[in-house]
Amino acid sequence: MIRYRAAWVLPIVEPPIRDGWVVVDGGRIVAVGRPGPADARADSRESEVDLGLVALMPGLVNAHTHLELMALRGLMQDRPFTRWITQIRRIKERLAADVYRAASRWGVLESFAAGITTIGDTGSSGEPARAMADLGARGVAFHEVFGPDPAQADGAMEELRRALKDLDRLASDRVSIGVSPHAPYTVSEPLLHAVGALAREDVRKVAIHVAESREERDFVLEGRGRFAEHLRGRGIHVPIHGISPVQWAMRGLGGAQPLLIHCVHADAEDFRGIARALATVAHCPCSNAALDNGHANLVLMHECGVKVGLGTDSVAAGNALDLFAEARLAGMTSQMDPRRQLRLITADSADALGVVGAGRIEPGAWGDLIAVVPKGRGFAAFSDPEGAVAGGADASSVRATWIAGRAVYEGRAWPGVDWQTEREAFARAADAASTERAVLAAEGVLRISS
Repeated sequence: MIRYRAAWVLPIVEPPIRDGWVVVDGGRIVAVGRPGPADARADSRESEVDLGLVALMPGLVNAHTHLELMALRGLMQDRPFTRWITQIRRIKERLAADVYRAASRWGVLESFAAGITTIGDTGSSGEPARAMADLGARGVAFHEVFGPDPAQADGAMEELRRALKDLDRLASDRVSIGVSPHAPYTVSEPLLHAVGALAREDVRKVAIHVAESREERDFVLEGRGRFAEHLRGRGIHVPIHGISPVQWAMRGLGGAQPLLIHCVHADAEDFRGIARALATVAHCPCSNAALDNGHANLVLMHECGVKVGLGTDSVAAGNALDLFAEARLAGMTSQMDPRRQLRLITADSADALGVVGAGRIEPGAWGDLIAVVPKGRGFAAFSDPEGAVAGGADASSVRATWIAGRAVYEGRAWPGVDWQTEREAFARAADAASTERAVLAAEGVLRISS
């Protein structure tokens, strides 16, 4: 049993507490309070950690990322989106398993250093799930499935079931294994429906990239554009659905309460349908801006009753695992107060992912905590701790991170982890990805039309 004291405790679900404390026992929060009579009744079994002039808040929740792509940071900044996604796919096809393994493990460690304790990851290698389970992260690992040709659906499902049989061994009270039909332009309608049926039958979480780009909207609605041309060039029939990407996705995943990733090109009708179906949204402001995909209408989502969390997306798009930056960008377009802004990267993201007990400080919640020291004007504004953190914190402001009361990042190091070796392995992975990109560029493979 540990009592953490701090200059400020930010429960997120309640107002800030000056000179507050949080007690964690058995991995969960059992008490929250302020100086007073409760201190005199402190359990003799408690040990105490005085954190000093920090804001103690819930561990951050990253609703969407791709940890297996950590080694691709900075390699692909081309636009439009169709060019970027094609180049990412071509590099991915050439990378060895050890690259994905090192990248995923470093991604978990970098997440801890950024205050992220719960991760919603989407990937196809299986390595993010293994890294999360091995290093003690909390979250959902969505395993991707691909197959734009309806003739591929049965084979793709067989492959998915084999992967899940292996990955389900990693499932625990911290990590759950979900599924992800990748996107409308990489998954046929029969495959989408088959994955939806599997998710409903297994009561398994499901996520899909949807309504991310203009090109995707044109593809689903009218059967035209670069995605359509690419598939027709492979001899694959492209139907004209005449409905929005969100409506298309919900037609196959309805009843499974899916996590819909991005939803940039969606309208009020889409959002009302999402809310009725109890589906949720992962909003990724920085990657949407970086890839020139537009800005999701967060205000409209909230007005329609949609649960929305924030994600960093892949560092191959947004370059950083910095949820504070994501929250600030989201707040700039939505005029929300600091607590609402911070809730987007804690309690709201946990609700969007369906991870119960994460992202909040209250009795019964998980003992996932971070100590934050805002930069610059944050110190001067520390009488308003939520404003200081929302306006002045970034990933480097995190001083310590705990999951279920266990320190996973502290003093610029990761307790119990040979992080120097992990960093060296990641550096080799990044070099390998950079080399493969250079080879493809020299072969002219990356020179695709814009």
